[in-house]
Amino acid sequence: SSGINAEWPLRPGEKSGQVSFAEIHGSIRLKSFLHGSPDLKIMLNRDLFVGSTPPEYNKKGAIVLDECCFHKCVNRELFSSDRTLHFKPPIGESIIFTYILTDKLKNPLPFRMSSQLSVDHKLKEVILNLKLKCNISSNRRCSCICLAIPFPYDVASVSSSDKTSHVTLAFPRLIQWQIPFMDGSNERSIVIKVKPAGSNLSTENIGPVSVLFECQSYTCSDIHINKLKVTEHRQNYMPYKWARSVTYGGNYTFTL
Repeated sequence: SSGINAEWPLRPGEKSGQVSFAEIHGSIRLKSFLHGSPDLKIMLNRDLFVGSTPPEYNKKGAIVLDECCFHKCVNRELFSSDRTLHFKPPIGESIIFTYILTDKLKNPLPFRMSSQLSVDHKLKEVILNLKLKCNISSNRRCSCICLAIPFPYDVASVSSSDKTSHVTLAFPRLIQWQIPFMDGSNERSIVIKVKPAGSNLSTENIGPVSVLFECQSYTCSDIHINKLKVTEHRQNYMPYKWARSVTYGGNYTFTL
């Protein structure tokens, strides 16, 4: 699994902003109920390095981690030589490997957003035009998407143009736009009309918009498990093996 901390500065009327900061906090989490004490090998990308690439490495596309940590059961020497996590797994759930990556993400960040803010003085409403695009490939899907939009003043009511998603006033100063799922390469647009509780109609200090989400079978780092092997000497022992990749939003924000 991996969580993304990213910040996108946006200005009203812009189609998109530039990423000001992006950082991935990833981990390999293991749930094991294997009988006996078999050895387990998790083989990762061969082009995975920590800190920098070695001088003799002249290929493009290397994944360079800022830092990483191992569970105490992992043989670190094998990781250094062939990018294999070799260990006797503890019973139950544990975090075997964690890493941080902040430079040159291999795959696009899952979402981009454009925005436009305006004021209807006649109706005394603040109007938010938001467009959210899912950047992942069309055969992937993000789910449990929730955009939280904080306001600097109390809001009396909120309404929206999109009837297929859910816009609510979660707290007096927080609006939430909830989308059940989005397929890759798709866009969702919405017009949110906000009626302040008082006379303040300012669009200043609205935001930043934070996004929670979950993407199955997708990683921005492109770190993946090439092979998962259980070494067991008993011939009749057939363990069930299953692996998945999940990316979720940590501190993923758009500045309005």
